[in-house]
Amino acid sequence: METAEPPSYPPADFRRRAAARAIDLLIGLAPLVLVPRGQPRAGEFLCLLFLLAADSLFGTGRSLGKRAVGLRVIAVQTRRPAGIIACLRRNAVFALAPLPALLGAPHPLAVTIVAIAVICAVEAGVALRPLTRDLGQRRIGDLLASTQVVDGSIALGLGLVAPRDASPAAAPLVSSRAARERVKPRPGPGTRATDAGLHEEACASP
Repeated sequence: METAEPPSYPPADFRRRAAARAIDLLIGLAPLVLVPRGQPRAGEFLCLLFLLAADSLFGTGRSLGKRAVGLRVIAVQTRRPAGIIACLRRNAVFALAPLPALLGAPHPLAVTIVAIAVICAVEAGVALRPLTRDLGQRRIGDLLASTQVVDGSIALGLGLVAPRDASPAAAPLVSSRAARERVKPRPGPGTRATDAGLHEEACASP
């Protein structure tokens, strides 16, 4: 569980997070209804897969629900969109919901809905606790995966500032040398090469 300092960027609006989660859960439950019952455990398995990997299926750190409401999951330590492993870790809690149906429990849709309701209540309670709210309103999955849900426009600007290079560029040196060559005096058309050489030696002597 995350023990580092609280993140310095604001969390996403909780209502938008709830709307994104509702969209993802509806999509995740769809296989339980749409997959024919003649294929045993196929719908339950697809439901588990979507709930587990939802945040990496529609962009880096984005589920379909988060893309619809403009949110993104980021890694707290790197300040970049969360990778696949982090997304799998943060959604492992929700992936527990279809396990009873996958193991053969009767009424798989009803059992999965009840399990999801319990998980949502626990996760919302953790995210809205005063201590967790100070850590960016992160739920259990976010604390386990060191992630946070932020506004998509904020996520685009995280980690994109390149450090300023203090070393001088090579191009100005070359241009300065070329400029010195251009201003170097050249012998006139009536000047002999030996006279030009003597003139350069006289200029170089103290």
